[in-house]
Amino acid sequence: MEIIIPIIILVVLYYYFVIVKRGNISFWKDAAKHPDFVYEQLSKDDAWVIYDGTSHPNKKDFVGPFRLYVPSLQKSVKFYGKEGQYEESEERIQKQLRDK
Repeated sequence: MEIIIPIIILVVLYYYFVIVKRGNISFWKDAAKHPDFVYEQLSKDDAWVIYDGTSHPNKKDFVGPFRLYVPSLQKSVKFYGKEGQYEESEERIQKQLRDK
């Protein structure tokens, strides 16, 4: 019983920091299939900040980084999602991808 409680705590922490704080995994799988379209959508959305190598967004307000290789740029790009807003953006873009 003494070992079960720490294991449960570790599983909960893992779930929170790796799964929840890393965004919607199915969205990023879809994004990898349509990276140029997704890059274009995220760059126009205030819920996202594209990391340009100068300064990181405030970690309290943003989640990330999320990485995506963008063929039109020929490089990987880091995105940070604004806490409480990026989830809706992911859903909207996924719907657009399904409707294509």
